[in-house]
Amino acid sequence: SFNLLIDIQSKLQSKGKGFKRWATVYNLKQMSKTLLFLRDNKIDSVDRLNALVAEKQEKRERLLYAIQESEKRLAEIAALKMQIINYSKTRTIYEAYRKAGYSKSFLEAHQTEITIHKAVKAAFDELGIKKLPKVKDLSLEYEQVLEEKKAAYAEYRQVKKETQELWIAQRNIASLYAAEREADEERQRREEKKQR
Repeated sequence: SFNLLIDIQSKLQSKGKGFKRWATVYNLKQMSKTLLFLRDNKIDSVDRLNALVAEKQEKRERLLYAIQESEKRLAEIAALKMQIINYSKTRTIYEAYRKAGYSKSFLEAHQTEITIHKAVKAAFDELGIKKLPKVKDLSLEYEQVLEEKKAAYAEYRQVKKETQELWIAQRNIASLYAAEREADEERQRREEKKQR
């Protein structure tokens, strides 16, 4: 692994000569690692590097979106399972309440269960559920979505790492070119001064 190059000039104001020497050696090592990384990955141009960074970032975003969608679906399934369980637990009491002619005394005795049952029915109506899915089927779907999420997350971690390596290489190469430009400009200024 390699890291970003250190901006020696900005750090040098508060550090001494030893830091400058260490930072120069550090930057040389990081640039060597960057060049080896580019060679090993067969990246032969800045345009290719930029294209790979963009491609990996797009893939990372797609995977992150898929993970978020999986998490959303897992939450929906868990909530639906809980609603079905609550419906099953309160169904007999609600049916007894209906058979009792919606008696106020029965309602007072079983207020909590009847309220839960009405809330669950309202949630089912809101979701447009006519026939309740089986909890077993929901559990199977939950396991499948969870496996897909785990696979996507593992791939996401790998793509994130690759993206970060490419991004660091991109920044290091940009720093190298900027340093070369600055050195060329400095040489030109010196030559212009000599000519005057």
